[in-house]
Amino acid sequence: MLPKIVLASASPSRQRLLNSAGLNPEIRVSGVDEEDPRYQGLSPKELVIALAIVKAHTIKREIDFPALIIGCDSTFEFAGESLGKPLTAEIARERAQKLSGKSGILHTGHCVIDTSKDIEYSDVASTKVYFSKMSDAEINSYIATGE
Repeated sequence: MLPKIVLASASPSRQRLLNSAGLNPEIRVSGVDEEDPRYQGLSPKELVIALAIVKAHTIKREIDFPALIIGCDSTFEFAGESLGKPLTAEIARERAQKLSGKSGILHTGHCVIDTSKDIEYSDVASTKVYFSKMSDAEINSYIATGE
């Protein structure tokens, strides 16, 4: 029997990924402040692993049952800068125009804690992402999806 899986994330895409693998995690949002000034000096790669670890450990302190806790964080690095989630349609439009026809690196940090065996594993996966040249109409259409 598999242990209870706890996803320390509100990300619908992470939940869908686990569901598609036949896993049904309990969702627990860590409430970690990703904008905390302590993280500002970190590189994008360091940032995602630090946040993944902090999120997983935050949930570990909150639960009192054996579980596999999965903490994750992602950021997109472009020209050495970490680009967070665009909070407005205008920011999304500016960013899409800047990225059009270029590439960057998507960094995703993962931390898995098995509380019953007191084992922890963390790592970062980095993937180069290429963007096609996008017209303003394509950018506006994409933004309209709310994705």
